[in-house]
Amino acid sequence: MGENMGSTLAKIYVVLSGAILLVVGVVGFFRHEMFNLTFPPAHNIFHLVSGVIALWAGLGKSADGPRRFGLIFGAIYTVVAIAGFAGMRDLGPIQLDLNPHFNFIHLGVGLLSLAAGFASAKAVVA
Repeated sequence: MGENMGSTLAKIYVVLSGAILLVVGVVGFFRHEMFNLTFPPAHNIFHLVSGVIALWAGLGKSADGPRRFGLIFGAIYTVVAIAGFAGMRDLGPIQLDLNPHFNFIHLGVGLLSLAAGFASAKAVVA
């Protein structure tokens, strides 16, 4: 049986966000400043890892991939945003250089990812 509309949109979102995260992660190593934001190496690595996992989840064979990615990474990005708003700039010795601009971006990505995860139907094993 085909995917429902929510699952299709979730898959498109996960693949597009994965591609964007991958590009931002790679470019961040060559241009440490983009969009008036500074991207430390640890931040770039997080974007690269997130992007690769998103592409794997969105393009992989598992029908639950986009749903799982949306729920797990949506929660992670939302928690990072909340921690940033609460004053966290770095993760111990790992320099992330979080600031209000990043916090809003992470919150948006987190909430959109959660929405994609919840919109995607859970795969039924036949």
